[in-house]
Amino acid sequence: MTVFELAIFLATYRAIRPIGADALSERLGDWFECCVAPDEVKAATANMVNRGWLNAVGGGLSAAEEGRRVAGALMNGVIRMLDQGTRLIDVALMMSVLRLTKGELDNGPL
Repeated sequence: MTVFELAIFLATYRAIRPIGADALSERLGDWFECCVAPDEVKAATANMVNRGWLNAVGGGLSAAEEGRRVAGALMNGVIRMLDQGTRLIDVALMMSVLRLTKGELDNGPL
């Protein structure tokens, strides 16, 4: 799972209802602070559906259990990579955010 796919998965996972590519591209654009084209999101989500990470539901997407498992493992790797004995304040803040997200993925649906 790439960082882009992780962001797509998290946005989908946190959505209350199935979410479409246009809404995903807007949300990701806010997160990444840049324009994310709906076509880029559609190409990535097609791959994610094929891998079983997302489910196509009507005209939108919902998170699949396999995606939660893969995203959780990726988040764990990112946390362990950043937590190499560093005690910088911004690393500590980032670790808090990452741990919250990992906990969210580990504990199942909201």
